[in-house]
Amino acid sequence: MRILGRGVVALGAAAALALLGGLPSAQTARASDSPAVHAGARAAVRTATVPDGTDPTGQKPPTRLEPVCGKPAKNRATCFAMRADDETPLLRLSATATPAGLGPQDIQSAYSLPANGGAGQTIAIVDAYDNPHAEADLAVYRAQYGLPACTTANGCFTKVDQRGGTSYPQPSESWAGEIALDLDMVSASAPGAHILLVETDNDGLENLAAGVDRAVALGAKYVSNSYGRPGDFAADLSTYGASYDHPGVAVVAASGDNRYGVSFPSTLPFVTAVGGTALTPAPDTARGWTETVWARDPYGPGSGCAQYQAKPDYQKDTGCTGRSVSDVSAVADNVAVYHTYGSGGVGWQRYGGTSAATPLIASVYALAGAPRPGTTPAAYPYATGGAGLNDVTTGANGTCASAYLCTAGPGYDGPTGLGTPAGLAAFRSGPHGTLSGTVRDAASGKPVAHATVGSGLDVATTDSQGAYQLDLPAGTVKDLTVRAFGYTTSAPAAVTVSDGQSLTRDFHLAAIPREKVRGTVKDGSGHGWPLYAKVTVAGSPEAPVWTDPATGAYELSLPKGADYGLDVTAALPGYEPSERTVTVGRRPVAENFTLGADPDSATAVGYTLEREGTTETFDSTTSAPPGWTVTNAAGTDNGWEFDDPIQRGNATGGSGSFAVVESDNWPIGPHQDSMLISPVYDFSGSDSAELEFKTAYLYNPNNQRMSVDVTTDGGTTWQSAWATSTTSGDGRDHRTVHVPLRAYAGEKAVQLRFHFVADWGYYWSVDDVYVGSRDLVPVSGGLAVGTVRDSRGGAGLVGATVADVRHPDATTVTVATPDDAAVGDGFYTLFLAGPGRHVLRASTSGHVTADRATGVRRDHTVRADLRLKPTSVKSG
Repeated sequence: MRILGRGVVALGAAAALALLGGLPSAQTARASDSPAVHAGARAAVRTATVPDGTDPTGQKPPTRLEPVCGKPAKNRATCFAMRADDETPLLRLSATATPAGLGPQDIQSAYSLPANGGAGQTIAIVDAYDNPHAEADLAVYRAQYGLPACTTANGCFTKVDQRGGTSYPQPSESWAGEIALDLDMVSASAPGAHILLVETDNDGLENLAAGVDRAVALGAKYVSNSYGRPGDFAADLSTYGASYDHPGVAVVAASGDNRYGVSFPSTLPFVTAVGGTALTPAPDTARGWTETVWARDPYGPGSGCAQYQAKPDYQKDTGCTGRSVSDVSAVADNVAVYHTYGSGGVGWQRYGGTSAATPLIASVYALAGAPRPGTTPAAYPYATGGAGLNDVTTGANGTCASAYLCTAGPGYDGPTGLGTPAGLAAFRSGPHGTLSGTVRDAASGKPVAHATVGSGLDVATTDSQGAYQLDLPAGTVKDLTVRAFGYTTSAPAAVTVSDGQSLTRDFHLAAIPREKVRGTVKDGSGHGWPLYAKVTVAGSPEAPVWTDPATGAYELSLPKGADYGLDVTAALPGYEPSERTVTVGRRPVAENFTLGADPDSATAVGYTLEREGTTETFDSTTSAPPGWTVTNAAGTDNGWEFDDPIQRGNATGGSGSFAVVESDNWPIGPHQDSMLISPVYDFSGSDSAELEFKTAYLYNPNNQRMSVDVTTDGGTTWQSAWATSTTSGDGRDHRTVHVPLRAYAGEKAVQLRFHFVADWGYYWSVDDVYVGSRDLVPVSGGLAVGTVRDSRGGAGLVGATVADVRHPDATTVTVATPDDAAVGDGFYTLFLAGPGRHVLRASTSGHVTADRATGVRRDHTVRADLRLKPTSVKSG
């Protein structure tokens, strides 16, 4: 019992529940507060029942759905899970009750899937962030429907981070719902399969792509990706495509939930793009089910024409010159899911979206058996002529110029592709034989490495000796071609192969004339000096070239008549890479690059970091500081306060008063939705920006959400910049948090909000909030580059120290350069502060220290090589 600041006597929530019977007091409950404690207590207060159904299966009708994840930021993805918002979720069911929504038996019946299929197969799910309850919730789902257990202990379930380890990323309430949906849909479709969950560091496209690579590296032949970024961009293929292009692996991606319009990565030609349907029982029909395009305003499956992605050979529709979306589809509405993490994870709910259809299709591939090596499983359904598919012919997801891309009809259409699974035939590879041989240069006879031999569906790549081996379906394969970087593509050929047969065929390719691409790479943040950097041609198997360390000059020889993406990366740390497309025609091309120093890492030599900002210490105990406001949503019992209402004390690491929002010490059932909003900050002239604050909180993953969000439009939209995660066993966390705000550099009106949402959670306190800019300022001086070598044999000396005698603290260590023979080992770069004469001193064990004088010009690079004599070794 305590006396509240408002003069009201109230019981703490946990203490009140103890009076209801059996639960410990607030003090003892806190020490053992598992994710189920608060949720279980709420369940004890209300009775969990399942509403009566209205359709022949006893299920409720299709529900209204809302997105689990919000709109993605630049270069990030959103999950495509949808969750019911018009019913009360249930944590517990009676022994005879059935969850609302379609379960495993419904899905298996609708798509003619085996009841216990998937044995021996591993299906990978790639999602962002962590769901700490993933395995526990999966166990509840599978037990509810009588499916075999799938746990870490029995080897069925594996969870890894994007590097294959167990350093899981921070939890996300939104993506946790996506993970729960994915796991349950794989379980419903392929109960006997092993499940590999890959959790990436965040929802950045680069990290998600790395997650796909990791899943394949760990042996998965079926990879489900229930996320995307709206739109189709020219750089998608070159930037991320390789991570999704794994011949012999069924990589599957959701088409999106925002109706007509495409989303990456489902736009990639080697990915199976999955649309969505509404699945309804129809006991009077032969199939027992009917399907139409899933559409719940304003949501529906994505579809359309990807203009920047080439049309794959297996697609024959004529209303889109590029890649058409989708390929196939499955149910995207009214499926039962069990999920308990975060404020939205409160038990049994109904989910949908193309995020439901995508892991289902990945599972059907697994049920059909391992794809043929070297093939693109996305093409399998197109090869059957409609066999093994339910053709969905009604419904639409919008309006468009080529009607079939947004309206279902007989045969192929955008919202549902070729249809939904009718057994496994459309997802299974058939009889096949083998074609092998070599690819050589027509003029020289030399082997051509990295050439691709294939017919669109079946592709193989030559090794260093030009040899290839290609698995082909039995029968006649037309349009077999050979492609290689720098060579003219071979004329289409036909080959006939019988099941089990091995054939041999060699190819000779004509080289394309080449032209020079020349330029320089320099610093772009103030110094302008030349940079030692690597220049890579996107998609080229040829080795990258390196710039001259002293001049920054580079030269490439590229085949004429094509566009090429050049990626430039500095050897010096602290610089950001650059990429650009160049067109190579009949004349030499000049292309210069400037690389910016990264103000967040602030490790580029020759720059000093200047930070300018303000720190809010919350000195007043009566109100929010000037410029700060507290906004409480309707229904909020209490929000942010500054007078330490329960005399908790400042545990943030700061001193004096602080901002705090309390939840646990209020009566049963309090709800907080409170925002502490900052003043407006102007970062229009800044290289970067940052937030730093001290915080203490007790985290309840089930009932409480805490985040720092950012707006640039006066609060119309907010983007999350930081969210809580527990790092210790009892959920306590006291730390200083640093949040980069680089995305908001250049913005004139940036505001932050500390957002606390809880239904009987704990508390969050904040102090010493610093918000400011980060700018890199050039220091007067120049760079010295060169090598340190042995004077007797000329070998580069790796690990030697090079120092500026004038500034003894300015030192560096020589390194090896295995990828750049022109420079050689023993290479160094050293910043020399101040123009004028400097003396460089090189030293290493076994050699005599040597000095060399050199002149340095401001913002220039000078070459200064040193040679060291070996020390004499006297024999004893």
